[in-house]
Amino acid sequence: MKKQVKLIFYWQWFGIKLRDIVRQVFDKESEQTNSILGNFQSVLGYKLLVFILFSLLSNTVASQTEEIINPKGKWFFGAETGLNIITSYDLGESNTSLQGGVLVEYYFAKHWSLSGRLKYFKTGLSFFEEGNGGSIFGIPSSSGVFNGETFSIPINIKWEFRIYKNFSGNIKLGYAYNFETKSEYLNYTSNLRTDYSKHYGSVNPGVGFNYFVNKKMSVYIDFESFFGPKRGKTPSLLSDGSKYLNNLLLNVGVKYTFKTDD
Repeated sequence: MKKQVKLIFYWQWFGIKLRDIVRQVFDKESEQTNSILGNFQSVLGYKLLVFILFSLLSNTVASQTEEIINPKGKWFFGAETGLNIITSYDLGESNTSLQGGVLVEYYFAKHWSLSGRLKYFKTGLSFFEEGNGGSIFGIPSSSGVFNGETFSIPINIKWEFRIYKNFSGNIKLGYAYNFETKSEYLNYTSNLRTDYSKHYGSVNPGVGFNYFVNKKMSVYIDFESFFGPKRGKTPSLLSDGSKYLNNLLLNVGVKYTFKTDD
């Protein structure tokens, strides 16, 4: 009984801390957004994410089991949502939004799994480099703003390590195939190209936490990065100054298996 109360306390503490982080991100976003519509979207997104988070945590506390779960040989199907932070904006653009996706995951060992997902999130990039007018080694000014929206199919292999009973941490690594549904190039200087491919691959590492509520359901929280392709450059004497898309995603999700134990 004491261990159960302790676990409930840890889940509630973690939920409050994550809620505060989400609130700070969206409060900052609201301060940067001057329009009424932008503020409404930020507040609505924050409340939706916190609602999903606490719903998952509440269900976990109510349904938890003492049995150590072994998911080997099971298929899990799930859905996730959370924050998308574009870290490749350099000129102060609004860089946070909601993202989401669906998941299929197979555990081929007790602590190892292979997953495939379909994700949707916004991407972007901005840069500016003032040139110099030297007659011999002159470098022109370079600038641009790219705004995109992407469907991504990440394939990940994941290793889980148990922290306490059915609560575990994990490390994952994968590769994602992406195709842009929106590719907007703004204020690109004439010396830069704007005909990049809308289909590309990206490296997709991540870390997170997973909790098996019972033999059929699990809830999870993780952080992951999507390192995308080049969308511009600011050339200099020492390098070509290539600029790459980069996103950091916070996911909150739930997954379920329909398989019953033999």
